[in-house]
Amino acid sequence: MVTIDVQGNPAPRLTGRMQLIQGGRTDEGPITTRPTPFATSSRVCAIVGGTGLSAKLDLLARLMTRVDVLALGGGIANSFLAAAGTDMGASLCDHELIGGARKLLDKAKTCRCEMLLPVDVVVATEAREGAEDRVVSCAAIGPEDMVLDIGPATAARLIGCVETAGTVVWTGPLGVYEIAPFDGGTNALAWFIARRTRDAGLRSVAAGDDTIAALAAAGVDGRFSELTTRDALPAWLDIASPRAVPA
Repeated sequence: MVTIDVQGNPAPRLTGRMQLIQGGRTDEGPITTRPTPFATSSRVCAIVGGTGLSAKLDLLARLMTRVDVLALGGGIANSFLAAAGTDMGASLCDHELIGGARKLLDKAKTCRCEMLLPVDVVVATEAREGAEDRVVSCAAIGPEDMVLDIGPATAARLIGCVETAGTVVWTGPLGVYEIAPFDGGTNALAWFIARRTRDAGLRSVAAGDDTIAALAAAGVDGRFSELTTRDALPAWLDIASPRAVPA
């Protein structure tokens, strides 16, 4: 695998992503102290991936008024990157909804919700096992490139977000998790959230059939606090008082 920075210069080989995955799998021995029921941080982080932006526009708008950080991955992130001016090459992208994505980017600023978009991605010219893949900055996506996973720098940002949160709500895979190596970002985050749930009392919620399938593929579906097949806000978050949005 070749990694390339924004100027097209060769960068170090992709080791960080695999280290994150292995770090989640490593058992560091028995827990000597029981974690608290919930982490002490009041920060709520939402992670939204998958495809089909049209079905998630309302969910994203509601999340922005209820969470502190909203991180995007998968095909959903492609549309927002395009709305921010990034050329997405041959990637899956809801071009007809870019205007709606721009409005949501503006709304996130007004309601004081930090939005995290990918800063690097894994690309290939086709989504199949064994395809030649590269890690590039989002600014370096080529005309024939398909974005198929988040990159290691983006995974590190998401893990940093999870580490400071008391609650994480996740719906939608971050890449084409069914095909290696495009499962790396999803697996890395899944294992880290599972460890934080066990060791730090993180309240972790996975929503949607695709999300649960991705967690099962990573072997951690039984290590989240809550699982729901509904691609929607958990009831306790939905009834939370939304932050006021300036007119």
